[in-house]
Amino acid sequence: MNNREEVWDTLNEEPWDIIVIGGGITGAGILRKAASQGLRCLLLEKKDFAWGTSSRSGKLVHGGLRYLKQGQLKTTWHSVHEREKLLSECDGLVEPLGILMPFYEENKFDPILLKAGLTLYDMMAHRKNHRSYDSHNISKMAPGIRQSGLSTGLQYYDAKTDDARLVLRVLKDGQLLGGTAINYCSVEQLCRDQKGRVRGVTVKDMMSNNTKEVFGNIVVNATGVWVDQLRAQVGEAPKMRPLRGSHLIIPNWRLPLAQAIGFSHPADGRYIYVFPWEGVTLVGTTDIDHEDSLNLEPSISIEEGNYLFEALNEMFPSFQLKAEDVLSTFAGVRPVVHTGKKDPSKESRDHCIWEEQGLLTVTGGKLTTFDLLAREVLDKIKPQITHVNKQQNKVLDERQEMTSHSILHSHLGESMTRRLYGRYGNGWDSFIEEIEENGCEFIPSTNILWSELRWAARHESISHLDDLLLRRVRIGMLLPSGGREIINRLKEEILPVLNWDEERWNNEVTRYNNIWENNYSPNLLQR
Repeated sequence: MNNREEVWDTLNEEPWDIIVIGGGITGAGILRKAASQGLRCLLLEKKDFAWGTSSRSGKLVHGGLRYLKQGQLKTTWHSVHEREKLLSECDGLVEPLGILMPFYEENKFDPILLKAGLTLYDMMAHRKNHRSYDSHNISKMAPGIRQSGLSTGLQYYDAKTDDARLVLRVLKDGQLLGGTAINYCSVEQLCRDQKGRVRGVTVKDMMSNNTKEVFGNIVVNATGVWVDQLRAQVGEAPKMRPLRGSHLIIPNWRLPLAQAIGFSHPADGRYIYVFPWEGVTLVGTTDIDHEDSLNLEPSISIEEGNYLFEALNEMFPSFQLKAEDVLSTFAGVRPVVHTGKKDPSKESRDHCIWEEQGLLTVTGGKLTTFDLLAREVLDKIKPQITHVNKQQNKVLDERQEMTSHSILHSHLGESMTRRLYGRYGNGWDSFIEEIEENGCEFIPSTNILWSELRWAARHESISHLDDLLLRRVRIGMLLPSGGREIINRLKEEILPVLNWDEERWNNEVTRYNNIWENNYSPNLLQR
């Protein structure tokens, strides 16, 4: 990635075609799409790339089966097609996920009706992805699920990913196409032309406290759940309904699953999913109004934890799961547009685009459909930028074939090589150099290499320790106490690369521990 100090020095040398505010998946997608069409595009992120919802999603790249149930055929159709595209383009990062849905005698929904819905779901993907199973086979496929009343079940396929890595890969693609991105740069004020239209921003470097005015033809507000904060500067009323989704991460040995299990919560019928992710088991999700300040990192509440445990222990009674079994927790706030629905789960997840006094706001949508939203944004601004390349013929060079790297195949095998290839995309060749120099040693109890940490520290705009441990790699979510047991080894590995002194290191460790305790710790379930 671009060196952030070098980027800062050149921010206002000349006006940009597009200034994108927000470094989540929506902003990253717009940057990539704009750069592919030959536009000078700048992305500004107040905190770290993927700091917000884009690193705290449910990790699913899904077609939106529940939207089909709600009659949102267009939303489902778009989601299915975008899912299929990501499975193809991001092999190893976006992976197929089998989801098993066991049915019980007390279930209120009709399995026959659901099967009809899954048939339509498959038709949208142009392939058959679902199968029916009797109770005997369901029990073998999902050991530990409740046997009492089990009648039948269905299996279908969606996909899973590491959401923060997906953001980083899309950003990297955008930069290789000519786009520019910088983190820890806060937009303090919108700048207007003589007609009162937004034509730039006053931006503050959060690391040095320096400020600059930066101008562009188009200013895009892609700040997710925070879009109303910028919209207020052009006098617009709030439109967002922040909804929190909280999750548990449990060691795989404590809740061993070979595939996802999807089922209805016994209290309210909401869809709950449990699936293997990055060597652990992920449990989600809640869907409640987020009433805390958006300026604070979100965290799970005791009530949300109890809600998820109620579902888990109803479906997996023999495991008797409790708070002490949890490795970590996380919560994200969904950018949902308020439509007046009383039930949060009934609010539409469709995306919206508004133009207000020159400020183009994009919000809503899902992780899966970020590229669709980016295409719509570029279509909307084409009349204002005459040199958009309508043929979109600026493409990335082909990446080196992963099969040529015998060092990975011989030490890690094909599956792990695919995983790394998917995560590092067009940074693959430089990542291989890191591997060849430093080897293929795994961090204990994870599927993460020490070389991944070193490579991220060297190439991925690390300003704080939490950038590295919570977003570039997911050590903070996968190891007990956020990885404190490896902190001394971590220091040896990355301090020479980051060029931090002892005082800076100690401050970063304190900062990281505070963030983890307040927002990711299982102790939040009992506070």
